[in-house]
Amino acid sequence: MGITVYAPAPTPNDEVGRERAVLASGALQVRNDPVLQDLVTQARERFGTGVAAVSILSRDWQYLIAASGTSSRTYSRRMSLCGHAIITPRAVFCVEDARADARFADNPVLIDGAQARFYAGAPLVDAEQFALGTFCLFDRHPRATFGAYEQMHLKQLADGAVARFVALRHDG
Repeated sequence: MGITVYAPAPTPNDEVGRERAVLASGALQVRNDPVLQDLVTQARERFGTGVAAVSILSRDWQYLIAASGTSSRTYSRRMSLCGHAIITPRAVFCVEDARADARFADNPVLIDGAQARFYAGAPLVDAEQFALGTFCLFDRHPRATFGAYEQMHLKQLADGAVARFVALRHDG
């Protein structure tokens, strides 16, 4: 057993405000929503990945409130690639090969589970510009590129998920 040097994602500058926004969004209460489930299923098929999910980061945890391709729903935020993605709320965060990327090569989740070589996450940005989580893609196989068109489409899916949170909050 070796020692790993994996560094978790930094904390966003306004984590207190971001956490308030997560709670206010109602996203943590969303369960089995057919619209979000349809979005992640479409994304998984469209991008040809093993997993697509809507991920919410709250406190020390990452919750997959809608997912296709995995039954796991809760992860430690310390091991989360989505934790890195929310640091830059207006940009898609992409890791083409996690094993080849020094930031993630020693991540215990990636080493032990070998579940993610490729990752792309578009932050779920609310009206106040807080990143609640991500609309993310994972695959066991690395990718050479994830181009501008793919990033634009993933961002549109993220915007659709945020719009769904707003609709659910107003309907409930």
